[in-house]
Amino acid sequence: MKEFSDINKNLEILAEECAEVIQIKSKIIRFGFLDRHPRTGIVNQMALHQEIGDVLAMVDILIYHKILSQEHLVLAKEAKLKKLKEWYNHGS
Repeated sequence: MKEFSDINKNLEILAEECAEVIQIKSKIIRFGFLDRHPRTGIVNQMALHQEIGDVLAMVDILIYHKILSQEHLVLAKEAKLKKLKEWYNHGS
């Protein structure tokens, strides 16, 4: 992964991949998990896997270059799960 050393480029790609996750999320809400892309035929659920996998690849690159820390990510994930347990059903 050392060939992916341009941190600004990596952050830009991460942002693009996050936007693609948002886009497929919207398509799933509009058309459902099992709907297929009209041109590619890819099922939305598989597209979601692909886009989240792309985000995870960029996270791995940022960990490799010490921009992110695996330990800090675990702590952040645990904190999010704690907040979700408290607030997930609030207001519904």
